[in-house]
Amino acid sequence: MIADLLLRGYARFRKALAGGPPCTRTGETVREMEAAIRWLTSPEAAHEILTRKARQIRQRPTEGEPPGLRAARAQLVHHPLRNLEAQVRRADATRRGASAKPDRDLRDSTWAKPLRADRVAFQLLLDAVTRLRHGAVDPYDIPLVLLNSLGVDLLPARRILREALDGLRTLRPAFYRANVTGYLGQELPPASTSLAQSPEELLLDQEEKDAARRTVGQLLAGDAGVRTATARYRPLLARICADAPPNGAELVHWITNEYGITPTAADRFARHLIHLVALADLDWVASQCRTTPHRSQ
Repeated sequence: MIADLLLRGYARFRKALAGGPPCTRTGETVREMEAAIRWLTSPEAAHEILTRKARQIRQRPTEGEPPGLRAARAQLVHHPLRNLEAQVRRADATRRGASAKPDRDLRDSTWAKPLRADRVAFQLLLDAVTRLRHGAVDPYDIPLVLLNSLGVDLLPARRILREALDGLRTLRPAFYRANVTGYLGQELPPASTSLAQSPEELLLDQEEKDAARRTVGQLLAGDAGVRTATARYRPLLARICADAPPNGAELVHWITNEYGITPTAADRFARHLIHLVALADLDWVASQCRTTPHRSQ
């Protein structure tokens, strides 16, 4: 790889010296290359020992060195090495038969459109594929910052990611083999295989479910103290649990109008209730919404 970089740099300089300097995307000549060529072809450079200057190019910049020498270092050393890691990754991916830019393929390819339908699942999938490319060994080791930004806990996120990976495997087997199992060195179990949980995790899950159901029950309670709230929470929770629920924008718009709050506050409110419903179990909440509320005498 380093030898290839040196040869490419030499070829660029030779071409520039022959009157073909490299240009930017807008068609302008690269200024650093112009400065380096002027320095190499100047009368002063004719009296320089080039092997000494070549050693200086490989060293750190020093005060008083010619601007042309500094420009040559930038073109031959700094810029190529700055992009070296990305080039190595792309070359390695190509050697494996993987995509050079899997994140771009997932975001833009027509075939990946079904994977983008669920925003949370897609973000988890995109993150996992990117982390594997960068050397991660466990796709389910989801970063906390991503969990917080998506508003989902680790265990539900792992289940969502497993289903997304299973969807990718079904939709594009070659892409999955090259960009997932190709980096892991083994096949992941299908989504139907449940992730093993420790007794502590099972206990915490049950406690969270019980707490969420108590909260939902309080919101739907029909006693006189919360009767006004009941009339407003029941239709909202019913919408979230519907067989064909509204999309995020429609739900936020409905909450904004119904509760008279800002879209930002409505978005936070919707995320909170969706998270609560997921913890309590969607089918259970749907059944509670269909139950006629008890009214106090």
